[in-house]
Amino acid sequence: MIVDGRLATVVIPRDAIEGAQEPDKAVTNAVMGYVNDIQRSGVYPRHEMPAAAMQAYHAEYYVAQVNHGGHSQFIRNTGIAMLPTTSGDALAGLKAMGALAQHQILVEVLAWVKANLEQAAKQNGFSARADVLKALDDRFHAAEREKPIARLAARWIASWPGLRVVAREQYQAEIERLAQLNPHLPQRRVWQSVQQLRLQMTDDPRITIAAACGAVKPQPEVKLEVRPGVNMEIEGQQCMAFGVGTNKGARLCVFAKTGGRLYELDQSGGRVAAGAQLSTVGADRVRQFVKVAGQVRAAEAIDLLLRKAGLDPHAMVTAWEVFDGGVTWIVATGQTRAAAAINGNGAVLTKPDHTPIAAAPRDDIERYAAVAASGGESLRPPA
Repeated sequence: MIVDGRLATVVIPRDAIEGAQEPDKAVTNAVMGYVNDIQRSGVYPRHEMPAAAMQAYHAEYYVAQVNHGGHSQFIRNTGIAMLPTTSGDALAGLKAMGALAQHQILVEVLAWVKANLEQAAKQNGFSARADVLKALDDRFHAAEREKPIARLAARWIASWPGLRVVAREQYQAEIERLAQLNPHLPQRRVWQSVQQLRLQMTDDPRITIAAACGAVKPQPEVKLEVRPGVNMEIEGQQCMAFGVGTNKGARLCVFAKTGGRLYELDQSGGRVAAGAQLSTVGADRVRQFVKVAGQVRAAEAIDLLLRKAGLDPHAMVTAWEVFDGGVTWIVATGQTRAAAAINGNGAVLTKPDHTPIAAAPRDDIERYAAVAASGGESLRPPA
């Protein structure tokens, strides 16, 4: 049910709670799962979600961050820009559940951030941890020993009038039922799908990795997976390196302002290191892919082609070729590998043997882009 523009129902599976070793924690984890599932399936933004669910979600997020790296990590991982929104939800949740000591600590954290923005921006939970935050960490842990947030949250959640506990086999159907209540669902799903492709084409590390995979000779490697980046020494220099899975195996990709380098992953002797270098791609080449992809609406075109072909649009893309007024990407979705060539006239998706799978003229791509844009616009909170 939607009431005053918000979902009013929270659904959690019964087996996520019954028999759990830590039942209180299991309840909050189930709510976290619900928020993730309904936002993914129903594409509901924060202002259309049940307010209590978002408060519980961000209160649990706050606890997890502080437990793993203190308030310093909470600030770093949340980001200064998102701190007011995330903390606002957490504060409301902490107050509603009766975690008054933890509520007061978070109030003091936010006051410190506001008065020390430059220092707050440098927090990382490890080497950079302000002394005042360490003292607040100690107070937080003491408060948790006395009145754990998990216990308070579980009791609060159990009192929600919109809470529904269902059998596991009913859970996904309930999530989809709630998703279908969204009047903007079709265009939002298009926007969501296009965005995950666009991110691969515009985010600096992701597009650099995609281009480095495509630059392998004599045949490009197909990017299938990207793992979080870590600092490591490669060829005598400290580098930011990302684990990459391709159709040829495990790889490492170094990301730098000057471009990227793809290496075989050497795991001999129980270590993780860079093996033979497979490709290098310069920043200028990477910027070419970004520029042309934007000009020809590559993200919208690939999403449309995949849907026309009856393929899952949640794909991984490898930047292969930039040509006059166009760009070619290798698309991996499920077990399918295909090439998507896009220019100002339209787009075509072909099998490795060059057999066409689907095509879209420019007018269709522009109309599809308009649908995606309308989905994005509908996510904005009302003025």
